[in-house]
Amino acid sequence: MFMRKKKLSVLPLLLVLLLSLCLGAYPVSAASLKKPSGLKVQKTAAREVKLTWKKVSGAKGYVVYQKKGFASYKKVKKTGNISSLKIKNLSYGQKYYFRIRAYKTVGGKTVYSSYSSSVKITIPKKKAPTLTPTPVPRVFTVTPKSNPYQNRYIRTAAFTEKTRSHYVLLSYMEYFSTIGGGELHLKKGVYNLAYNLYVPSNVTLVFEDGVIIKSLKKAGLFVLYDNNDARAGVKYSGYNGVHDVKFIGKGTVIFDKEYSGSDAILMGHTKNILIQGITFANMSGKTSHFIEMDASYNVEIKNCTFSGCTSTGVKEAINLDVPDAATGGFTWGGSTMDKTADDTIYIHDNVFRNLAAGVGTHMYTPGHPHRNIRIENNTFSSCRVFAIRAQNWENSTIKNNTFTNIKSATASEPAFAVDARGISNVTVSGNTASACDAFMEIIVSRYSEDTIAKKPGLADYEPVYNSMKEEDVVYNTVSGLGTSYDISFTNVIYNQMKYTVYWNVKNV
Repeated sequence: MFMRKKKLSVLPLLLVLLLSLCLGAYPVSAASLKKPSGLKVQKTAAREVKLTWKKVSGAKGYVVYQKKGFASYKKVKKTGNISSLKIKNLSYGQKYYFRIRAYKTVGGKTVYSSYSSSVKITIPKKKAPTLTPTPVPRVFTVTPKSNPYQNRYIRTAAFTEKTRSHYVLLSYMEYFSTIGGGELHLKKGVYNLAYNLYVPSNVTLVFEDGVIIKSLKKAGLFVLYDNNDARAGVKYSGYNGVHDVKFIGKGTVIFDKEYSGSDAILMGHTKNILIQGITFANMSGKTSHFIEMDASYNVEIKNCTFSGCTSTGVKEAINLDVPDAATGGFTWGGSTMDKTADDTIYIHDNVFRNLAAGVGTHMYTPGHPHRNIRIENNTFSSCRVFAIRAQNWENSTIKNNTFTNIKSATASEPAFAVDARGISNVTVSGNTASACDAFMEIIVSRYSEDTIAKKPGLADYEPVYNSMKEEDVVYNTVSGLGTSYDISFTNVIYNQMKYTVYWNVKNV
């Protein structure tokens, strides 16, 4: 009797075992994990940092990877189901990058998530108060025939006499990234760029008389991006990207954009930028500008010339835009697309000629206006769409500029010296316009049905109305316009003709 009961007790155990085997037989792909988010790094001691992140549902633990400088990522820790970790014994004076991924065990196999976004931190150099450190060289002079810094890249297949100048400049930008900035003087000659050249923070580029910068193919020229950040896939937000960069031209210095694609200078999430004394020539392609400026703070552009546009598209020489995935106005991979607008931009004493458009914005994000834009003492001539477009601008001035021959290539649409859309507290005064189709229009900023059909994410973007007064815009001097009025103003979406008012300037 005792033996019979023992045999019966084995059956439930067999059933449980079979059930567990069945349940564990589903595919590994069905147990995929979301990649970790919210990864942050904070210095907690001289050579110690703390990583924190948001837990991933269903994860058993996390694998932490670390990269130092230009090296490759290496695994440093496999953890349990925690959301923070301290990393110790880091090296002084080094830049570190970290990323993580989640894991769990399914059917005896380990399933991993994708990698999180990378974060970076620099461990400061150890202070040695009793020693005087050897000064780090920070100022250099090169020619198109120079060798790269410390002869980097010379033995690579890509290094040729045609690409020499590119790798010369690249080697110094990488060195400046390592030491925290520097100054590079370029002597007279043609410098060919094989692809976009990344410029890190605290860098001054001085171009001597006779320098020409050209691209060897369809690509841009300069991008304000740290090389280490680019390699690690770091994305910028706010104004926390590259900062304190100067492009200074002495004499005749030309940035030649004869090849289409991208921009002569692209900046996003930057601050404290100066561009001075450069001639930007031959803007080509339907997707490029001379200068693309997005999410930038405290930028000054002065004593430059912007000349020549072969594109049939409507592209501004200087474009002010917002990194917004819905608008697609700025698609740079180094941005988090956080909708940061431009602020404190000073564009003055420049020449704009033979272009589709001079300075302006062509997309808008409600609630994220560009602020404190000053466009003063510039000369605009022969722009076929507009000279300036102030779209979703606040607290800005367009002052003491000269507009000549701002005329459309078609009879159906006039070209405007100033095209204003959804402005607030913008002053337009002291300007002179002659031989133009029209001086100024002020309308509501909104997206057309055609634009929304192409970009459905804009369907919920409300129009931006104008908040301004007549006296803000009438103190200018005009002559030889193609219109019987000087300024048209409407602040409605429907029946615009009925509710449009017309003002004449008070010549000053």
